[in-house]
Amino acid sequence: MGYFKQNIATVGYDREKKVNFRRIIARHMLASSIICTTSSTTPPPLLQVSLSPDPPVAGQKDTVTVSGKFSKDVTNDTILAVVFAQPGEGIIGDPVIVPACTGSGCPIKAGEQYTQTVEIQAPADLPNPYLLGAAVGNPVTHDALGCAIATI
Repeated sequence: MGYFKQNIATVGYDREKKVNFRRIIARHMLASSIICTTSSTTPPPLLQVSLSPDPPVAGQKDTVTVSGKFSKDVTNDTILAVVFAQPGEGIIGDPVIVPACTGSGCPIKAGEQYTQTVEIQAPADLPNPYLLGAAVGNPVTHDALGCAIATI
């Protein structure tokens, strides 16, 4: 079972929320260089993203740390998604989608520092160039709280 499917089983997260957020990410990665949309007219803040190793190595594990401050609370419905994509083509492999906060760490109030680290598996067939995107958002409201995308 892949990392993405294990996380669905482990966290018991509503599969429909994950599928909807994956569609939102895929649609916006294909439509523009911006990975996020929000119901507000103000763009979401840029996430700070660090990688180890940097850049990711095809077929190997990578640690991604995402941080930022948001104008809305991070709640139990909020998720973090990290995706690889081929420019103009779409998502490569399964995105990593995990709850953005759980248990006593939730909610993270608007304006407070958010930091989360996830381990990802870089696809073995990374094109040159490729996109790496990260988004924190709510798949229920379709709001992106923060995002980042880079061409590597």
